[in-house]
Amino acid sequence: MLNLQGKKVLFIGGGLETASKVQKLLEQGAWVRLISPLHHPELEEALRQGRLEWQQRSYTYGDLAGFVLCFSHPVDPSLNSIIAQEARERGVWLNAVDDPPHCDFILPSVHRQGDLVLAVSTSGVAPALAVRIRERLAAEYGPEYAEYLELLRSFRPLVKQAYPHSFEARKAAWYRMIDSEALDLIFLGEHERARAVLLQSLYDPNSVRQMGKPTPSVEVV
Repeated sequence: MLNLQGKKVLFIGGGLETASKVQKLLEQGAWVRLISPLHHPELEEALRQGRLEWQQRSYTYGDLAGFVLCFSHPVDPSLNSIIAQEARERGVWLNAVDDPPHCDFILPSVHRQGDLVLAVSTSGVAPALAVRIRERLAAEYGPEYAEYLELLRSFRPLVKQAYPHSFEARKAAWYRMIDSEALDLIFLGEHERARAVLLQSLYDPNSVRQMGKPTPSVEVV
């Protein structure tokens, strides 16, 4: 859930998944320095675009200087202990691929639909299980959720304008909208009807009472 847009990230690579993992960082807007003795032709376009700096060599002590985030996936995994030691000395957050004891954080298996992000983790025990669970979630949470959230984004200022002085009223309005049939209408491609339903739910406290869904006590931000 980190915002990596424009952030400098060090990737010590050479392992089999180096190119794909670096590419995912680039997709999140990070600027990456890759240190790897191997050739990764999949990354040449990013190199030409200036989104990637590539030093074709092996790791040496001192490479983590100036970074706050580092990923380690070297050809020789035994290097992770040395890299982790430098990371601790410099206060750098480290993810060592497939090496949880040397990780300060781990990466979940992620399914994205626009602003919806579903992350599944097995705490490093069995990443393949997390992938399978993510695949099941992906089948349930399709592209209609991205469209739905895009529509709901436009309602945020309307909710504040409608109930400027009452948090409880705003919370109740949000749950009325979420509990409405708007998502089903988005799934059917009826975007204008979905917007109309959300507007009614926003202003009419009785709009979804017939559904029998109580307003949860979870805080909405």
